[in-house]
Amino acid sequence: MSRPPENSPNFRFVQMRTEGRDAMMQTEPGPKAPPAAAGASNEIIDKSVYAVGAAPRAPEGKPPRSNFLPKNLRPVPAFYPLEKSTRLVEDEEASEIAERISESLRSLSIQAMYDNETATASLITVENVEMHLALWKAPATSQQEGILVELQRRKGDSIVFHRYSRSILDAAVGDVDVSNLPYDMQDAMYSKKAQRLLSMELKNEEKAEHENAVIAIEIAHGLLMKDRMDARQLGLESLCLLTDARKTGQVTAMLASHAVLLGSTRGVEIAGVEADDDMMLDEGPFQEIREAILSLVQFSRIGEDEVDETDIVMSPDSEQMTLLHNLALAVLANALDNVENPERFDDNVPEDSKPRSRLRTASSTDVANDFLQQTEDVTNKDVLKTLISELGKAQQKPHNAALSAKCLGSLCRASDEARKRAKELGAKNVVSTALDVGVRTHLKLETACKTVVKVLERPDQD
Repeated sequence: MSRPPENSPNFRFVQMRTEGRDAMMQTEPGPKAPPAAAGASNEIIDKSVYAVGAAPRAPEGKPPRSNFLPKNLRPVPAFYPLEKSTRLVEDEEASEIAERISESLRSLSIQAMYDNETATASLITVENVEMHLALWKAPATSQQEGILVELQRRKGDSIVFHRYSRSILDAAVGDVDVSNLPYDMQDAMYSKKAQRLLSMELKNEEKAEHENAVIAIEIAHGLLMKDRMDARQLGLESLCLLTDARKTGQVTAMLASHAVLLGSTRGVEIAGVEADDDMMLDEGPFQEIREAILSLVQFSRIGEDEVDETDIVMSPDSEQMTLLHNLALAVLANALDNVENPERFDDNVPEDSKPRSRLRTASSTDVANDFLQQTEDVTNKDVLKTLISELGKAQQKPHNAALSAKCLGSLCRASDEARKRAKELGAKNVVSTALDVGVRTHLKLETACKTVVKVLERPDQD
């Protein structure tokens, strides 16, 4: 047998794997194959037996309450600049961090849309600030090992973002108890532009408090009636501020609330001010404010603005109109709350401030009944039906649902007719479903729904 020439290829076989290496690579024993039954063919495999042997065991104890269940953590990409709002958490599992984050978002009433595959979440606050949350593996070049929690602001007020980001990151690290957050974190922050715009008029010491309030309401009316969306947004944010008694005082909040609900301030009597003297006002702007608020709440438009249903998703103004709809609900909720509790914040007056005017108002029952009747006359649509319909969208829009529940609770507590009508429209089932959503994801929605449940369970008075 002749040897092949040296320049021809020479093939050899080498065994690359050994039994010892296979044994080392196998970390967990797999399910054993069942013994073959007598007379059974070796070509037939019973897969169900293997599935039973390989089935994972259920974890002991209660299932996790977290809504955020990240599966895999990605390493930080090369040349990726991490935000300053990032924290490193050491010596903890991703599931523990995610559970604290999930509970903090629920306590802060932040709407969250989780992506467990990428360990990220899209967040929207009550003030319509959009954020992006991500969990990363610490890079190999880092001196410390752990998990990075990053928050990015995508849209909205930067001051509001930093207030929320500190609380979320502190909760992720475990520095704060998410069930015992400060009370002021539960309050919505208003636009600094609106506060600066109205502060000059509301603090004018040359005029009486009610005169400053009327001027401020007229400023908000002028902005609301403009064609530009940013002006309308500023006008609604101004009304949110004016109807908050903690920010502007009882007199201003009550005048603005009556203008929003009834289009008139005749139901407010201020001590020392004659109705035929200083309070004889042109109520045209007040009526236009009421019509604009009702149109936004019930039809998501202002006045006779025509919006094609097919253009809502594609139109660049649709997102802005959604924001205006949310702000209108907030204004309505504040106004109804002020009428129901006219003297709740009357004692919270700074000592160095000038004495506030005393006032008397119509009863909450009269205001609620007049509001319901006038609303149906103006828009030809039942506002209770609109609020219950909005509450039914709690899964998709929990912020709007929480405001709708707040409005519905105020109306039902003030008016027996409103409570009966709400029961006829099936409010109990809708509120119960929304309550389940609130318990899982949104504290403000949970609180508002519980109050509505209580009032709906009250017996009707004949």
